[in-house]
Amino acid sequence: MQLKKIQAYIEIYKNFLNKNPEQRELFPWESQAVFQKNWDLEAPDFAKMFDASLQNSRTRRWWTGDNFKPKARMLEFIHQNSDFVRSMFRELFDESKAIENRISKFQFGCEVMMQDYKEDHPTSIENNHYHLENHVVSMYLAFRYPAGYAVYFYPEFARMMKKIGSTNIPEPFEMERFLKITKTITTFLKKDDELLQLHQKSVAAPPLYQDESMLLVTDFYRYVGLAG
Repeated sequence: MQLKKIQAYIEIYKNFLNKNPEQRELFPWESQAVFQKNWDLEAPDFAKMFDASLQNSRTRRWWTGDNFKPKARMLEFIHQNSDFVRSMFRELFDESKAIENRISKFQFGCEVMMQDYKEDHPTSIENNHYHLENHVVSMYLAFRYPAGYAVYFYPEFARMMKKIGSTNIPEPFEMERFLKITKTITTFLKKDDELLQLHQKSVAAPPLYQDESMLLVTDFYRYVGLAG
């Protein structure tokens, strides 16, 4: 990564936030606030809690869409075996363990649940749980620990890395390296008082999450990655 290029893109990003605030996607901050308010791994009705934790008044496209329904699939898994799914999330959120091991075990748990689902529904054409895509699992982590995890959208991230001069771009499943890089970039974002003021102005009103959050670096790298 080249510091001058990072700083140049921070200036471009600030200009966008300043001149086009209405074009900024703020729904992730609402989703993060909703998750923080509702998530309770020990809730008696786990399915109801999970459903309430993934709500948004603007859009739900991070977890539902055409041929993409990880939320619906996870709710089916919870109805099948809520205790097993609780254990999956408990281990995913256990920060005493390595991140890539946690993610792989969570995804393996989804594979096990998918096989059970297919056995219970032999005529169903469903064969995808959608959690092999790291952005879904990283979303859970980012919503649970806002200051610790960015959401992983690999194509945009890889394009951003090229634009800031990186010659050693993480592979799609190198989550640990992704987190280290996004935390490094976050340190540069935090040093820019003007940027932080623009951001706080954007998220100043509820129901948006207003505490420290790595959604800022997610928004930054996606903007850079998608910019022409």
